[in-house]
Amino acid sequence: MSHERRRTRYDIYADAIEVIAKKGLCSLTRISYGANMPVDRAKKIVNFLVSHGFIREVTVGDRKQYRATKWGLEYLETFRRMQKFFAALEEPVKIRIPKVVLPGRITTGYKDLDNMLYGGIPQNYVVILTSPSCDEKDLLINRFLEPSAKEGQITFYITTEASEVKALAEFQTNFYLFVCNPQADKIIESLPNVFKLKGVENLTDISIALTSAFRKLDKSIRVPRRACIEIVSDVLLQHHAVNTRRWLTGLIPELKSRGFTTLAVMNPQMHPPEEIHAILGLFEGEISIYEKETEKGLERFLKIRKMYNQKYLESELPLRKERLEK
Repeated sequence: MSHERRRTRYDIYADAIEVIAKKGLCSLTRISYGANMPVDRAKKIVNFLVSHGFIREVTVGDRKQYRATKWGLEYLETFRRMQKFFAALEEPVKIRIPKVVLPGRITTGYKDLDNMLYGGIPQNYVVILTSPSCDEKDLLINRFLEPSAKEGQITFYITTEASEVKALAEFQTNFYLFVCNPQADKIIESLPNVFKLKGVENLTDISIALTSAFRKLDKSIRVPRRACIEIVSDVLLQHHAVNTRRWLTGLIPELKSRGFTTLAVMNPQMHPPEEIHAILGLFEGEISIYEKETEKGLERFLKIRKMYNQKYLESELPLRKERLEK
């Protein structure tokens, strides 16, 4: 098996059946969410599994629900067992992380990743983090944002959910929070450094809010600036590749010209490959979190896939929540 875990169609079949089996009866929307797929793709997978007898369609009231069949559960059990056999045949990966810091680096907040990057993300770079929905991704984002409070750095954070960073926005005036959520008023109070938007439907509104925040910055203060764009997948689902690229193509140079080092975030399991590649090409660097089977079961790893014209360690790094939480 490859060290870089990419879902095959057989993985996707197993993930969908597992979601259904855990729920007993499961809707298409729940399957889509639980298996990390867009609804249109989930519908094709579900139809395929129904046609082959792995799941059964059940009508409850006026809604379609799905139940795993005995045949589907046998497939799931056999597939998971085979994954463990494949993992047992893999050579263990041992890496030596250098402790060298090159000039002009911005810390990610995670020491092991900084060491792989020889000190951190190159200053003024625009990097994308590709990751499934997981605790490790959320912890890594929080680590990236923390220096705004500890070191007084100007930070822009564009997100749909602000519960983890409310304290930063409420007590750090240099932390600019952009909440793209219809329930933003319920999520956080109104503050000069908090911008509330109704969602990601209107990209012009987001751009106007960012421009307003740019104008508030004191040009005389020369400290590192960082931005985190956590809404890339939400924008891509809503606007698809062409309009998402157009928006990012305008935003990225604006952030770079104002001295920001930027981390964007995208869940590749939510989008078709052609849309993923259309977005990845806009970024100078890519860091990936992915899953693969090991002797200990399913584990997560981190790898730097590219960092244009920069030195970095190419090995994969096993992710440990306890190290991210330190």
